[in-house]
Amino acid sequence: MKCSIAQPCGHMSGAQPGTPRRRSTEMTRLSRSSAATTTGTILALCLSLSACVSTNEGGPAGGGTSADGAGTSGDGACSESVLIGSAMARTGFMAPFDAPALDTARIAIDKVNADGGVNGCQIVLEEIDGETDPDKGAQIATEMIAKGARMLLVTCDYDVNAKAAQVAQSAGVLVIAPCVGDTIMGPKAGLTLGYSLGSAVPGEAAIMAEYAYEKYGPRAALLRDQTIKYTQNQCSAFQTRWQELGGEIVAAPEFTQTPEGSLAAPVTAQVAEIANVDPDVVALCSYPGGGAEAMAALRQAGVDTPTVAGFGMDGGFWLGAVPGLSDFTFVTYASVFGDDPNKEITDLLKAYEASSGQPAATSGLVTGASSIEAFAEAARRAGSFEGQALSDALETFEDVALTAGPTSFSPQLHVNVSRPMAVIEVQNGEHRFVEYRAAEKPVAE
Repeated sequence: MKCSIAQPCGHMSGAQPGTPRRRSTEMTRLSRSSAATTTGTILALCLSLSACVSTNEGGPAGGGTSADGAGTSGDGACSESVLIGSAMARTGFMAPFDAPALDTARIAIDKVNADGGVNGCQIVLEEIDGETDPDKGAQIATEMIAKGARMLLVTCDYDVNAKAAQVAQSAGVLVIAPCVGDTIMGPKAGLTLGYSLGSAVPGEAAIMAEYAYEKYGPRAALLRDQTIKYTQNQCSAFQTRWQELGGEIVAAPEFTQTPEGSLAAPVTAQVAEIANVDPDVVALCSYPGGGAEAMAALRQAGVDTPTVAGFGMDGGFWLGAVPGLSDFTFVTYASVFGDDPNKEITDLLKAYEASSGQPAATSGLVTGASSIEAFAEAARRAGSFEGQALSDALETFEDVALTAGPTSFSPQLHVNVSRPMAVIEVQNGEHRFVEYRAAEKPVAE
């Protein structure tokens, strides 16, 4: 069964992406549009805004301009809103991850503005749907920077956001991808102004390996999705940590997905290879819909081996592809299934549902709120909204308490690798929070 954003697994969907439209969303008086939904699924919400833009109508108020570009009145008070632009995806295969994070960024902006703003300035968010399209993202980045954006939010996958991120870097504008899980988001890619509020693969994959080795045994098979860097690096890091623990990799077949997010070819041979070696555990490094199809192929072939995965397989929207799924565990930011023990998480989930009218599809949304929290804290420390000043301030973060968890950056690493993550188990199609745990030894790169 094909599992896609337009049609989540196990559901028939008649809704189509909405007609491109614009909306005004100055965050002190945000009015959310109600999207057409398909029956019983959060994914249709992601689709319903195929090109969503918020604009600060009327332009900045009068007054002088400070050294950091913020408008000021004669007494030094901020007379001009601070613009954050977004090229994140409301449609395409990244929508289930991007859209909720973008929505919690809005919630966090409302909170910041209600508390007086940042350095006396109110924050305004303008968004255009990046459509999971690298070239569209770069166009949006150019447009937002021309409007004076002080920060750019980009999609939660580096392969998709790289062009937009480079546009911001070249313009000297801070760029944050809320939930990129690859350490390439930062200096490794030449992005000295690029950050992720996500928990990166070296920690995530180490948690996967340490948990699986402890619970299931030393013989692992990898089912490697080679479509994007995140999943490539996830399995590579898992293998490194697994072998450090004394485990053996007994099979490592590969597959790819189409740009639309489904299997590029059947995985019959890959599943047979895994079945033939009878591993203690399978590590699935992927994301829906192809990841859901691969998981279904395993179970349909009678491979009931316990399977572990990472944030890419978060959420329940794809479980229709594998009815009654059991012995499946994934590592992610938090539980969106009503049993997370962290009050900050549960409060954010309640605010998200109240705002959107839908429960969260995946827990990556916590990083959207934390992207705004980090921006605000960096601006306070820097006393500026200039990209380099903000980056310098972010590099001083050491276990700063954000909704996503303790957050640290350095001049070499602009994403977290040691933050605790949630372990979620699926049995008989039901999700259960197991624990928060940090990697005992994040994988060295």
